[in-house]
Amino acid sequence: MLGQGGMGQVLLGVAPDGRLVAVKRVHADLAEDPGFRTRFRREVDASRRVSGAYTAPVIDAAPDAPTPWLATLFLAGPSLSEALEAGGALPEAAVRLLAAGLAQALEDIHRAGLVHRDLKPSNVLLMEDGVRVVDFGIARAADHETKLTRTGALIGSPAFMSPEQVRGEEPGPASDVFSLGVTLVTAGTGRSPFAGDSPLGVMHAVAHEAPDLDAVPAPLRPIVEPCLAKDPAARPTPARLLELIGPLVPAARPWPEAVYGQIAERRARAARLAATTGAASLPGQSAPAVPDGAGSPVPIGPDMGPTRPHVSALGQTPPPVAGMGPDRPPGPAPAAARGSVLRRRPGCLLAAVTAGVALVTAVVTVLALGPSDVYHSFFPEPVPTPGSVPLAKVADRYTKTVPTCAQAGRGIKAPAGFDKPWGNSPGIYQFPDGGGRTHPQNSCVWTTRSGDQIDVIWDLYHSRTGGPTGAEQAKRHYEGLYLGSGTPRDPGLGFAEEGMWLAEPTEGGCVLYVRDVNLSLFVALKGVHYPKGVCEGVTKDLARQSVAAVKAL
Repeated sequence: MLGQGGMGQVLLGVAPDGRLVAVKRVHADLAEDPGFRTRFRREVDASRRVSGAYTAPVIDAAPDAPTPWLATLFLAGPSLSEALEAGGALPEAAVRLLAAGLAQALEDIHRAGLVHRDLKPSNVLLMEDGVRVVDFGIARAADHETKLTRTGALIGSPAFMSPEQVRGEEPGPASDVFSLGVTLVTAGTGRSPFAGDSPLGVMHAVAHEAPDLDAVPAPLRPIVEPCLAKDPAARPTPARLLELIGPLVPAARPWPEAVYGQIAERRARAARLAATTGAASLPGQSAPAVPDGAGSPVPIGPDMGPTRPHVSALGQTPPPVAGMGPDRPPGPAPAAARGSVLRRRPGCLLAAVTAGVALVTAVVTVLALGPSDVYHSFFPEPVPTPGSVPLAKVADRYTKTVPTCAQAGRGIKAPAGFDKPWGNSPGIYQFPDGGGRTHPQNSCVWTTRSGDQIDVIWDLYHSRTGGPTGAEQAKRHYEGLYLGSGTPRDPGLGFAEEGMWLAEPTEGGCVLYVRDVNLSLFVALKGVHYPKGVCEGVTKDLARQSVAAVKAL
């Protein structure tokens, strides 16, 4: 799951042409509301008209499906709110770039006859080439976040609402400009210009109090202050705002480095999830046929929402993993306590759902829960654990970190024709595990002029005081990728404790998963020169070199 809000969940899916898409599925209670369906249908039709460099294009939608959905192009960038949480307030130059992108996005949205109504940091994505505004045109349809009543509900997030929204008036384009101003202040200072001890207190401040701009850098004040005028008529239009911002100096990496690490993380996770597309349906089941134009899109991604009912319906008790007894539970904390961990970790097969023919044409696996949880539920078979020492007592073999792409380029000899490896971050990304804990991760890509590609992702887990050990963590990660017959195990790698192959990679070629004590590795090789039956030996050698690259540090 990429995210969720008052209207529904946003899931990662795959379109027939192979593009990754963000699929918004509407909450069941809203789907049962005829009035909502009418509004949603109208807004979906209108949102198709929005086309610009600063918005996410609509790929497809089914407002009349039993569970209405909307699919836009998947964008790997973190939301502004995630970037602020990870790295703090943005520098002045980045805020100016953000302002220009948001102003241009609003101009595109307003030109299509739409009002966003819910512009805020969580609806702004930071990409390598600028910003993207998401949820345009559908925020008008419904949002539970500040719903006071089913009829005449206030729509929006209190700190980012305009005074006219607070008063219950119909917001126009100027309302979006006010929200833009609040978003810019939040981006540049790390906090909203309107404070309150409750949502109603914040709304009162928005409607009646002057914004707190003391922490806003002086050069940005002429940009944000006019946007926050209480009178909508006194606010600048997006076009006027672009004039106030003025010309920008191009920058190769305009965002803080933490943003590029987040982009790399999302792309790496999407690559792992997409590699399992079409792998299998539930054991003993087949996907029912879908009438043309009906059904739901097929999402892939962790934490889909109603996960526990699926698991309990199987009526199976998970067998223990060797070395993970009652004192060391094999999975993460209970569902209610996991929070954002589920949204960031790759999981394992939960269910196969029926494809909406207009969007997705194959059965795609849905990934959810902690890596070991559903593995044990759907594949009730002994979990092989190499060696005789329980994982809880295994010492870390790799005590440092994982290689940068520059180091990988020096230590890994790719086949002839491949360029030097590259990645989205010059350093090592600290992948968030929850509870303030992280582990080193890096991903590198090698390509040829003919389109052949190598992807390598390293995840290294260090033992923690009081547990779990690095071996336990790596094992959970590794087994979370197991799909039964869809990932046959390979006990004879020779350079690592265990490995398994993805039987039918979506894009052809080879995908190999490897675990060696506290190191987990993903290696994929694809392209016209490396079809199945040819790529196996090269992939295995690349994995061997990738493990050696960690040992060499």
